Amino acid sequence: MVGQSIAKIFDRYMILFVLASITAGTVTGWFAPEFSQGLRVFINLTLFLMLFPMMVGIRVDEIFKAAKNIKAISWSVVLNFIVSPLVGLLVASLALGRHPDFAVALFLLSVTPCAGMVAGWTGFARGNVPLALVIVALSLTLSILTIPPSMYLLARSLVAINAAAMFKGTLLVILLPMIAGDLTRRLIIKVWGEPGFQSVRPMLPPLSMLGMFAIIFISVSMGAHRIISGWQSILVIVPALLAFYLIQISFSLWLAQKSGLAARDVVALVYSVSGKNISLAIALASQFFSPLTVVMLAINPLVQMPTMAVLLRWLPRLYDKEKSGRDPANNQGSHG
Repeated sequence: MVGQSIAKIFDRYMILFVLASITAGTVTGWFAPEFSQGLRVFINLTLFLMLFPMMVGIRVDEIFKAAKNIKAISWSVVLNFIVSPLVGLLVASLALGRHPDFAVALFLLSVTPCAGMVAGWTGFARGNVPLALVIVALSLTLSILTIPPSMYLLARSLVAINAAAMFKGTLLVILLPMIAGDLTRRLIIKVWGEPGFQSVRPMLPPLSMLGMFAIIFISVSMGAHRIISGWQSILVIVPALLAFYLIQISFSLWLAQKSGLAARDVVALVYSVSGKNISLAIALASQFFSPLTVVMLAINPLVQMPTMAVLLRWLPRLYDKEKSGRDPANNQGSHG
């Protein structure tokens, strides 16, 4: 299908598309600053067009079917909404003290829920896909309530945070596309059935990615002069992001294994921590924070995507370890 082909192209060359969006935005903002500032009026529309297709594919009602795996669900909430912000605070304090806009970006990344792509990566690694889907839906829903107070606590010493305005903005950015997406999915299924929805589904990720590239272009073009004057900051951004992912992935692996979760559940849990919803973070940053904050979030896929690819090669080892632990022959050998 055309949608699947486009999705594969975007997935394979996502980093190149992000770089192209950053470059085009920087050039446009540098040579046509008045035009770039005029693009501000399209931000809200672009945000909706970016998030709406993503929400169509998310089944929020699956959250209520998660009681049978309450341990894994509980740890996902702890890791995504408590541990991740604390790791963000630690890394920002150590590495980004002189760069408040970037520290805010890391805070926002740390409190942002996981993205729908987590289910795809979990499937590639032979993990628990149903669990991953539940974690995606639950974390997205909870983030409506958790992002504003978390950002107020983490970033209020760096930038002015209007928690009430941010709550309203988060509600609009997440809830409206979520409701519209859920209603659209139900309508499609009612008219054309589940097969009809599955035929439409492959077209949703490319549409969402196009919206993300557009919002990166707009945000970067609006802050082009500040970006060019501070180009050396890339040397600060990338190490901070690497530290952020390394620490929280290592901790989540340790915690999940100590908790006695099955290997398939560990895979879903680790990917839920590493697969941050960059589109949502960029959407919120473009509304409430500076273009430099958006730039750091736009650069994040250069770190996040390779990290998830490395996990894809490493996480399947958990199955071998789990299997050897259950193998009677190995157990007898260990006691002999």
